This record gives sequence, C-alpha cells and structure tokens, in this order.
Amino acid sequence: MSGYYGFMSSDKSADPGFELDDIYLEILTQLRRDSRISVATLAEEVGISRSNAYARLNTLVNAGVIKRFTIDIDPRLVGKKVSALVFVSLDQSKWKQFGMQLGALAELDYYAVTTGEYDVVLRLRADDVPGIQHAVVDVISQWECVRDTETVFLMQEQSSDFDLAPQDVHPATLDLLGVLNFEAKASRSLRDAKRRE
Repeated sequence: MSGYYGFMSSDKSADPGFELDDIYLEILTQLRRDSRISVATLAEEVGISRSNAYARLNTLVNAGVIKRFTIDIDPRLVGKKVSALVFVSLDQSKWKQFGMQLGALAELDYYAVTTGEYDVVLRLRADDVPGIQHAVVDVISQWECVRDTETVFLMQEQSSDFDLAPQDVHPATLDLLGVLNFEAKASRSLRDAKRRE
C-alpha cells in the first residue's frame, strides 16, 4: 500500500543497515510533528536539498524505520471523552486466550506487556465512565484468563513532542538532582526558530 509520499510501505523491523545520523533523526522529528509535511518543506526545515530529503525518506521507509504515515486524532472530539489505564494480572497459562479475546474489545486503544505486579496495561477509551466500567467489570474481568484488574482514570493527557535528534545539554537545564528540566513546547519552538535564523 502506498504511503503519503508515494513510497511502498515496508514490513522490515530489523537493523536499518545504515547510520541514523542527525539529519535522519531531524527528518523523523519533523514527520512526528506533521506527517503531511511536503518534501519541499521538510527539506527546508532540515536544511537539505529536496532530492536528498526524498532519497532519505525512501531509505527510512524501505529500511522499515517508518512503518506508516498516519494521523493523530483527538479522541474527545470523536466522542471518546473518557480514558483509563487498566492493569491486568493474568493466569500465566492462558496468554493466548487473552490475546484472542483482546482483539474483540471495542474500547481498546493501546496495550503493552509489562513487568511488575501486573502482566499487561491497557488504555481504554469510551464515551463516558459507565462505558469504561462496562468494559472492565462486565467484559475483561469476566474472562477466564484474567486474575485481577486495577483501573486508573486519566484526568489529563499530553502526547510527547520530544526531539529525536541529539541536543546539547547545558548545566542550566539540570535541576539539583541532575534531572533534565524539559522546556515548554512554545519555548522549544522559539529556540528552534532562532537556531534556523
């Protein structure tokens, strides 16, 4: 199936076989911000020629680094106003059964296998709290493979917009414990604009 830029998508997931240099990482950062960006604009943002940008995009797609071009939907604006994380403890002999049943869960938005007290974390989205409650109490908890669940409602969500390209870390950006103080998106955008001048 063709991607947004007319490339053939790739199913490869192994080592890309080339060095992900700063230019590749900046291309990926720009695409994460807006996957519909034109090749011309992308080339300008990254500071390379259009033909170089096109060739590098082809390389990223063919190597499987870019799996697909997609969109980021605000779930609240399509009726999914309530979100929750559901931590699930499983009967260890019934993982296959869990996977098969999970595919039919309409409220499922994301899942991951985890370490620690629980085996899996699910992110569910529904129109309202009763929708989440139904999914957890009346559906997931009734599966024979599920031993226990814990539900945490999400009060606020924000997706990450971190840069993939390495940046210099100055001592002023570290707090007393040596932990990075992340800048606000607006401040980072202003800094990036000044850097390109």
